[in-house]
Amino acid sequence: MELQSDKTIAINNEGNHRLENPTNFIDNFEILDLSQVDNNHFFPFDYSRKKFYTATLLEGKYNIEFEDKNIALTGTTLLFTTSKIPFGLHPLDGVYKGVSCIFKEDFITKNNSGYRLLEFPIYKPGRQNIYALTESQAENFKAIYTKIFNEKLDKSNFKESLQRNYLLELIFNAQKLDPVASYIKKNNTTEEIACSFIRLLESQFPIDNPQNIIKIKTAGQFADYLSLHPNYLNRQVKLSKGRTVSNIINSRIEQEAKILLKLTNWNIAQIANSLGFEEPSHFNTFFKKHTKISPTDYRKLKRD
Repeated sequence: MELQSDKTIAINNEGNHRLENPTNFIDNFEILDLSQVDNNHFFPFDYSRKKFYTATLLEGKYNIEFEDKNIALTGTTLLFTTSKIPFGLHPLDGVYKGVSCIFKEDFITKNNSGYRLLEFPIYKPGRQNIYALTESQAENFKAIYTKIFNEKLDKSNFKESLQRNYLLELIFNAQKLDPVASYIKKNNTTEEIACSFIRLLESQFPIDNPQNIIKIKTAGQFADYLSLHPNYLNRQVKLSKGRTVSNIINSRIEQEAKILLKLTNWNIAQIANSLGFEEPSHFNTFFKKHTKISPTDYRKLKRD
């Protein structure tokens, strides 16, 4: 795939930018020309490692194989790969053509971008969405990938920040699309389901500024993100952890509330809002129910 820019760069001619020793991949972000990838492997390193995510644009005909489902791809396709969905991708003509951004979870964080990676619907845990692009859409996405690649070549002092912004531009534009196909991973072990829930919960913490608001708070919301029925999620989590989903969520919110009351100067309304409470009074009721003391009294007690 030739991505045109002001510098008229063709990505598939830049073989020197291939990851030669991917097992030692230490950068937070990389962009790959897939025409340089070994035809026996979609990506030249182990994507079962939880820290990796991808945003990939493919051209041509492929067969993508999940654990229990095959999907045929043709034309220009956009896919966003989460870390926990094993799959195989096979070009029907034997050649990969496209480009992929590969990055660790901490490349996009609340601190460095204002967003959390797992809050984006396209990186919803346990789900793989596939987008077929029209010709005009394909050109728009190619232009974004080209900007990302140009920053790699320029090696400017602002390279990482610019690549992060362009990757966010890519994600935001993709979220406006309707997927043509989806795969939902069927978690098959109690421990796997419980770990997925805990990881998603912890991805929202710590809260480091008043605008850092948790968005996934109820058992139903967690079940939706994990593509599970709420009752099934609760049953599996209770089997693994001995507590209900709601109990674990409430305990984590209580823990964070105590930290914010003790260590910050935020007012009660700011803390309540950051913890997902619509009104300070709702937070006061929650905190007093779980600690037998009001937030204001707790703050005074810990600071005296």
